[in-house]
Amino acid sequence: MAENTKQAFLQYKSDQNVRWCPGCGDHAILNALQKTMAELEVPNEDLAVISGIGCSSRLPYYMNTYGFHTIHGRASAMASGVKVANPKLQVWQITGDGDALAIGGNHFIHAIRRNIDLNVILFNNQIYGLTKGQYSPTSKRGFISKTSPFGTIEYPFRPGELTIGARGYFFARTIDKEIKLSVQVMKLLPNTKGLPL
Repeated sequence: MAENTKQAFLQYKSDQNVRWCPGCGDHAILNALQKTMAELEVPNEDLAVISGIGCSSRLPYYMNTYGFHTIHGRASAMASGVKVANPKLQVWQITGDGDALAIGGNHFIHAIRRNIDLNVILFNNQIYGLTKGQYSPTSKRGFISKTSPFGTIEYPFRPGELTIGARGYFFARTIDKEIKLSVQVMKLLPNTKGLPL
């Protein structure tokens, strides 16, 4: 990494210790987001990172930007409020499959259909990780967990179909260990404009 790129990358890292489990893919997503910010050269003060509850939602603590760790399922509502209050900010919503698609499902759908230029990163690990193992709206049918000892009976949500069904402007999918691909995808987000405010 060139020295100036490394400096740019470091300016988006906060001074907080990262408290995810060793080996968790959340580390890679954080790394990709910080690299994305460095490559986009967005001033720190022009960024807001908003999250709900869950492992993924600790991410705002690790970014040297404006940020808000909200309550369970309300990240989309809060991120929408931040964007409407200050349309010039780049607002990045960080959420998990439980946070966004269970308790926050209605907020998520309406945030997508409003197309107000939110950049949503959905960490979809198909289980509630922070609370140690309940099935989520994206768990596969028949999945056995603490809350589904005989297997889940529902078919899972498919976030891409849900986004397109809500008439979202952009959807992409990547995997945590593919950091270069994740950066390429994240760089597309701020340039994919929704409706003007």
